[in-house]
Amino acid sequence: MGLFETLFSSSTGDTVPQAQQPSQHEIFSEDTYNVAYAVAARREEIRALEHLLEADQTSPTALEAEPFLQDIIEDMERDREYSLRLRTSGEELVDDIRELIEHWDNQVDEQIGTIWWPIGADTTFSLYLHYLELRADAEDDQFSFPESAGQVHTLVQRGLSAMEDDDDSKLAVVHKRDIPWEEPAEDS
Repeated sequence: MGLFETLFSSSTGDTVPQAQQPSQHEIFSEDTYNVAYAVAARREEIRALEHLLEADQTSPTALEAEPFLQDIIEDMERDREYSLRLRTSGEELVDDIRELIEHWDNQVDEQIGTIWWPIGADTTFSLYLHYLELRADAEDDQFSFPESAGQVHTLVQRGLSAMEDDDDSKLAVVHKRDIPWEEPAEDS
């Protein structure tokens, strides 16, 4: 037997008994846990997202929002060659953005913190921001991006880059109560 085989052989008696070895896999209940991305966020970026939502909701528009939004969804489905699994009404899309703001506002205690970016947030932001760009470009629409819109862009880009990370190093198993759009089972 060679030196390395002698040193690292499992027959040396120095191994940990099977009962004391940690299990190979942790099992998390799908009713209670899901995956999300850890993303750094500044309080001012969350406030900027809130201001953007307010600007959208308070600006008079000449566009019929629902049919206009439906056209955008159909264009995105055609471009990506798959069906979007999101709520398609403008009101529900705004509710999704509001829920993100509420969750993230609670997660950032100081000036900077970590938020849980849910899977699907990229599509929601893509749809919402594209809709706002079309509103801003429309001549008859009074919507314009607030000055703080650049901070929203920075936050969204940070979230998108976390999702694009090839090794999923920012992906974590998280309790559903901490992830926007998720609801844990009643007894969790």
